[in-house]
Amino acid sequence: MKPSLILFLVSLCNMFLCTSALAQNEEELQDSAEVPETQDNESEIEQIIVQGERTRFALRMEIERAETDVYNLFNELNSNDEFDVTCEEIVYTGSLIPQRTCMSAFLREEMAYQTQTFVQSIPLGDGLGAPGGGVLLDFETVQGEVRQKAEAMEQEMIRLAVENPDFAAMLVRLSRLIGLLEERDDN
Repeated sequence: MKPSLILFLVSLCNMFLCTSALAQNEEELQDSAEVPETQDNESEIEQIIVQGERTRFALRMEIERAETDVYNLFNELNSNDEFDVTCEEIVYTGSLIPQRTCMSAFLREEMAYQTQTFVQSIPLGDGLGAPGGGVLLDFETVQGEVRQKAEAMEQEMIRLAVENPDFAAMLVRLSRLIGLLEERDDN
């Protein structure tokens, strides 16, 4: 994931954590005022919950499932099909290890266009390694062209998180899991 997306998710989660904590404190105050004093505390059964520490692998798998859930709901709710995010396992050249890559439709289309332009600019006969053998990809140009759509997609995510509590809860969960993994990696 890009650092800016992670930072966005973390800040969004902090916002929702603060509001949910305030709401929970209000509910606890109201509930404690309503509980009668004659309640029999001895009849309550104590419950001990033991949680083991998750392995890095288990945490990564949980993050992957949470990402899939977030993107699936986002794809259902968003108003623009260009913002739909798909994830796939890609084995890059020179590697045998598949990597999960999640990308929006507009970014995938732009990368395909840039690759096609590069391949079509390769002169036939001299080959790929020859001097002047093709136009180099200019990632700064691609970033400039895609930046506006990326900002619009970010605004759409924020809007959906504010309007849809399920989506906001999924973002909070994903952000917490990523934070746990980063915390574990730092140690």
